[in-house]
Amino acid sequence: MRRLSSLDAQFFAAERAGAESHYCGLSIYDTPDDARPITAGTVAQRIRERIEHYPPLRWRVVTVPFGLDHPIFETVTVDPADHVREVELDIADEQGLRAAVSDDLKVPLDRCKPLWRVTVFHGLPGHTAVAFTLHHGVVDGISAKEVFGVLVDDATSLGAPPAAQGESSGAVSRLGLAARAVLETPIGAVQKVRNVAGSLAHLDQSPVLRSLPGVQELARLIRRDGSPYAVHAPRTRFNSRLSGTRSNGFASVSLEDVKTVKRHLGVTVNDVVLAACAGALRNRLLANDELPEAPLLAYIPVSVRDPEHRRYGNAITSIIAPLPTHLSNRRDRVTFVSDVMKRAKDRTAQTPPSLMADVNDIIPTPMFQMAARGLMDVICSALVRPPVNLIMSNVPGPTDGLTLLGAPLLAHYPLSLIFDGIALNITVVSYRDGMDIGVVGDAEAVPDAMDLVEDLRTEFTALLRLTTED
Repeated sequence: MRRLSSLDAQFFAAERAGAESHYCGLSIYDTPDDARPITAGTVAQRIRERIEHYPPLRWRVVTVPFGLDHPIFETVTVDPADHVREVELDIADEQGLRAAVSDDLKVPLDRCKPLWRVTVFHGLPGHTAVAFTLHHGVVDGISAKEVFGVLVDDATSLGAPPAAQGESSGAVSRLGLAARAVLETPIGAVQKVRNVAGSLAHLDQSPVLRSLPGVQELARLIRRDGSPYAVHAPRTRFNSRLSGTRSNGFASVSLEDVKTVKRHLGVTVNDVVLAACAGALRNRLLANDELPEAPLLAYIPVSVRDPEHRRYGNAITSIIAPLPTHLSNRRDRVTFVSDVMKRAKDRTAQTPPSLMADVNDIIPTPMFQMAARGLMDVICSALVRPPVNLIMSNVPGPTDGLTLLGAPLLAHYPLSLIFDGIALNITVVSYRDGMDIGVVGDAEAVPDAMDLVEDLRTEFTALLRLTTED
């Protein structure tokens, strides 16, 4: 049995139909006609052979009666065949794959079972696509990389899994959970109050709470910050309530090209990625005559996982940073990003690593779900400023090539999480000598997800061109 932290529980509490907290990685494998086929059956058998080494794939969420405590995970026996399915593409090309993946992203994970799904897509000439869907309340992006190892032939570069564990922990007594919650609440409350007191000066780093009236002013007052760094997000179409439908786009660019830009301009790889994203967003908004004067504001998750931390679940804090969508010059955008990220990293270094959990711990657990869902309703309304405009992430991946049943992995596109009020996510993952870009949006707010990906490729090419113009 494993109790969820308040941060883990938030991803369950904030859910509603059409706004679920799952995300997926889309892998493209090279499977010529004479290769061993990747099917639902062969994938299920691979998982069956290894599942004892990957505990999150056997965790089922169980709620505590009356909401007296956050939910727990119980370990159950799993038949992988119940979690693996296959789809024949209606259109056997990348456009058909994107449509099928959008349909897959709409399907919620069944809370009566461990929260994961694998979908095998057939029909691409010489290739097979595999989408591995996970719930963010179970694993964050860093620990998901390790769980992905259940599929590939050699998972060494993804992190060694723990030793195999027992078959099942048995059914959990809901009455026992309630009793333990009643006994432990007073003790836990004291520690929570201490943690919250140390986090008040950083409430404006919370991607949700920062939009509430007075939060940014209070945080700056407590830390005696007179700098002009605090910024507000302009309202855009990305700040809408989710419709339940999804759009997506994906592509790859050369990692060496990105490093060439980095060396030439004296910045970081992350700076180059953020500047390219800012340029692509600017182009997309200009194309629809909807570019705001103020820069867009991004929530950038940052891992704070260390060897002493629990292996799975969520261990993240946040960077809130403006993107130079208001600047027309590419070189100026890179300089802006570099300066902003230096300040943002300094700010994050001063922020308690437990901030994201601490701000949740303010809320009594019996009221937690109502409060979490209520906050999501508020941030996508016109009652408050948008907290941020989008989620962005740049995650280092393996440098060694991976295979599944002997089939080489060509690309692994991250199709990550969106929320009510934050309907766009751009995530980049490095793999071997490339950077794989994944864009997920609400289909009504972001119908042009693939156009945004094409704008991103254009921006990376234009940034590389700067290195030959000096």
